[in-house]
Amino acid sequence: MPVRATVATIAMLTLLVGGCARPGETGDLLSADRIGTLTVNDRWESCDRHRPEDPIGADGAQEALTMPLLDDSFQPVSAVICGNTVKERPSGGSDYVAFESKTDDLSALLPALRLPDVDYDAEACTADLPAVPWLVLLDAQGRWVRPGVPIDDCGKPRMEFRNVFEKLQTTEVSSKVVSEIESDAAARAGCSQTYGDMTWATGMFDNVREVDIESLPTATEVRRCVYFVPEKERGGDKPAGDFRSGGLLDDGAWEAVRKALVASAPAPACTTPASGFALLQLTRGGSVSVEKDGCRRALVEPIDGGATLRVAGPELLDLVFTK
Repeated sequence: MPVRATVATIAMLTLLVGGCARPGETGDLLSADRIGTLTVNDRWESCDRHRPEDPIGADGAQEALTMPLLDDSFQPVSAVICGNTVKERPSGGSDYVAFESKTDDLSALLPALRLPDVDYDAEACTADLPAVPWLVLLDAQGRWVRPGVPIDDCGKPRMEFRNVFEKLQTTEVSSKVVSEIESDAAARAGCSQTYGDMTWATGMFDNVREVDIESLPTATEVRRCVYFVPEKERGGDKPAGDFRSGGLLDDGAWEAVRKALVASAPAPACTTPASGFALLQLTRGGSVSVEKDGCRRALVEPIDGGATLRVAGPELLDLVFTK
């Protein structure tokens, strides 16, 4: 079934870099003159066929800021947008998806695309760089062009174009999953798909101080998220773990974990990375991260601040990874 959507929700992203800049300082593409003439291509096939691959998802779209603007020599009847977005699955997870959408209503889009560029004369410009859609126009014969996008006095897409594009109603033609962002299991467990091994990162930089473990709440809901650390990640500044299992701890389990932590000794220096870890997130605030193997340490971070590394003994490991 075709899916209708406002293009702003799926394609007009903003790459925020913050601060202010002089006109022309937001990138070489924005300071260049229009290049060449409008090219009319043979029959349009699909985004998969004509859009260049780009691992970061920009797909060369920013080059539209320097491409020839639309003139009256080409008479479009429809527009196609190629883009990427995050889609949630009904089962709970989410994917990074490449999509192709189309619209036949060009009543507002064409006048916006035919606007001229504004000369660079702004005193100062914000340094954010609004992303430009990978947009093509088709005529009645199925031929297509990629028009340039008119720019303002800061070298960014003119606000008239941005406003029109944000409100553009499209119908999804096709989509495909590029990569998984969050698995169904992670979503059900309430855990992130990936998480950094903060026990290793904290111990590596010796960024710890003694804290009062007794300040950990005695009664609280605790969510456990267990992660596997790929071999290539181990030993890095902050190894990224991939979700394996998770959910709420059983009744009484946190009380036993807290008791084991209070009785644990300070962890000695260690340089053996772990193959996995568990994150315990306390609803009332604070967290505990426990290494499954390697140095076998627990990073305790109470809600009132500070952090301490403790020895994760057999009892604690059994409670966290087995119970």
